[in-house]
Amino acid sequence: MTVTIKDIAKLAGVSTATVSNVLTQKKYVSSELEQRVYRAITELGYRPNLYARSLKTNRSYTIGVHVPDIVNPFFSTSVKTIQKEANERGYQIMLYDSDSEAKTEEQNVDSMLSAHVDGIISIAPRMELSRLFEMVEVPLVIMDRPPVETDRNVAFIYADNYRGAASVADYLVGKGYERFICLAGPVGLVSNAQSRVNGFMDTLARHGVSPAQCDIRHGDFTFESGYELMKQVLEGYDPAPKPAAAFVGSDFMAWGAMEALKEKKVKIPRDMGIIGYDNIYFSSFLYPPLTTVENPSREMALNAIRLLLDAVEDLRSLAGISVTLRSTLIVRKSC
Repeated sequence: MTVTIKDIAKLAGVSTATVSNVLTQKKYVSSELEQRVYRAITELGYRPNLYARSLKTNRSYTIGVHVPDIVNPFFSTSVKTIQKEANERGYQIMLYDSDSEAKTEEQNVDSMLSAHVDGIISIAPRMELSRLFEMVEVPLVIMDRPPVETDRNVAFIYADNYRGAASVADYLVGKGYERFICLAGPVGLVSNAQSRVNGFMDTLARHGVSPAQCDIRHGDFTFESGYELMKQVLEGYDPAPKPAAAFVGSDFMAWGAMEALKEKKVKIPRDMGIIGYDNIYFSSFLYPPLTTVENPSREMALNAIRLLLDAVEDLRSLAGISVTLRSTLIVRKSC
């Protein structure tokens, strides 16, 4: 059965003119009435004719979303959250994955702009931000990167990785550890990786821990990298007289590191404690369950899409807007 504007108006308890104004955004509608209309649209499964709407409003009702690796649960969870909110507000998303390649990312952004998207959400961009700003003239929200100074139509949604990593160092020192390992992500490529290292090392230093007490190794945010780095650590590792604690740059890396420990019969946490980062869905199912830092992906994604759509619909600039969210230590059995 075809759902009409009359059906939506009847279910929402509003006039057909109100429904039309919500769909076209030509006239102001109160937030309460707007939400009633959107709820009715969702309940009835209404699918607007985007082409007809775009002719009337000069919009495509499409939002470009870019991720470096859709396989990573942090990014896939973010995309699902963005898509759900966008659909509820009458928009569709155009998704691109760069496989963490800056050149591919630039090509993807160009493709989105060629498709006349109304705005773009770039999650953990790998390309230079100055180049991204230069290319994009539609409203842009950058998610999972710290803000930089710019007067462009850009907002930043960011979790405080420095403080998240600092909470790990505080926790480990409080547990009595005196030897530390840091398996870091791609520091030269991803600013979050550097923020995590800085937060961890600066906080250890404030506790009187010398750099010689921490073995830092660099890789990327993958299972394979965590596995290989931990194998290198274990070549000269002896848990006596006191075990070390490893802070690992992502849960995927931590998973790989745990597999390397198990292969060498190094007991977790008896012979080495281990803490990850992100709190992605499988971290609580590892053995032992992984202590980690929760990166609030859903909250970041929801802030990102709402900010972007408000800017698109109200023709407001995003310049100067940044939202910083808290990362929280989740203590389980691995440390």
